[in-house]
Amino acid sequence: MDVQNLATILIPVDFTEPSLNALDVAVRLSEQQQKVHLHLVYVLNPDTLKPLAPDDLPDLSKSHLTQQGASLIQMLAMLTAQEYPVNCSSSFRVGTYSDEVMAAAQSIHADLIVMGTLVGANSQALRLNSDAYRMIKTAPCPVLTVPAHKKWTTFEQILFPVRPIPGALDKYEFARKIIRKNASELTVLALSNPDEVISISQLQDQITELLGKLAQDGVKSKTLFWPTESIAETVLDKCVELSADMLVITASLGATANDFLIGTFVQQIVYNAQIPVLFIRPDSGLSQHTTPVQWRFGVTDSGFTTIGL
Repeated sequence: MDVQNLATILIPVDFTEPSLNALDVAVRLSEQQQKVHLHLVYVLNPDTLKPLAPDDLPDLSKSHLTQQGASLIQMLAMLTAQEYPVNCSSSFRVGTYSDEVMAAAQSIHADLIVMGTLVGANSQALRLNSDAYRMIKTAPCPVLTVPAHKKWTTFEQILFPVRPIPGALDKYEFARKIIRKNASELTVLALSNPDEVISISQLQDQITELLGKLAQDGVKSKTLFWPTESIAETVLDKCVELSADMLVITASLGATANDFLIGTFVQQIVYNAQIPVLFIRPDSGLSQHTTPVQWRFGVTDSGFTTIGL
């Protein structure tokens, strides 16, 4: 993936307020870039469908909801393309939510996934945030999570934590277009374990390298060095203290014990962040979803394009 080119943004939409709020953010990002294409995907999970409804109730059959879902997402893509100066397409898929979104991301070669989240502990928040965490672990591209409690119209104060881990600065190469287009001020939060001298030395080298890139790009920044053993808590606290409107983190997940701790950090951020978070994995490999989709709907229209399923 060319991280300098934000060409295709995928937005999972289920017509709830969190997903439509995420769509608003994706539209704004596309307006800030040139030749960005938005793609909306609506996933119907057949395992969650109820039995056929009686004659006096709405038709909840799989076939009816499939046809209805395909029509709704096509209409939303067409209206989005008409209302905003953006290119917008859509697709409808049937299957497990996270699997089908990942399959859609691969099929359109998405550069970014933008999806809604909720702050809280109710069932809807837990479902949305669990889906977001699965996306971050398996997506072939960065993921931007957008909390639904506020409209996010600009990203002027960006918090940029840096830890002494491999690939910690890779995220800047992707985030720099968003940062520069918003004329954002970057707060570099240098995090380290106070007992690890070697890590602190590595961190100082990373900060020096990053500050050089920021100066070259003309990005206004400040740096805070913060020794801590509670990384997630520190990051979330600094988001509030600094009135940040975006958090950019490296989502490095793997199989080692250290990677497990990093994965726990990512999960804590997903479930508790009250601002949009851009998760960037240094090595975003393709997911392994290969199961074919059973239903195919949609035709090409002048206002939008439907990806064949």
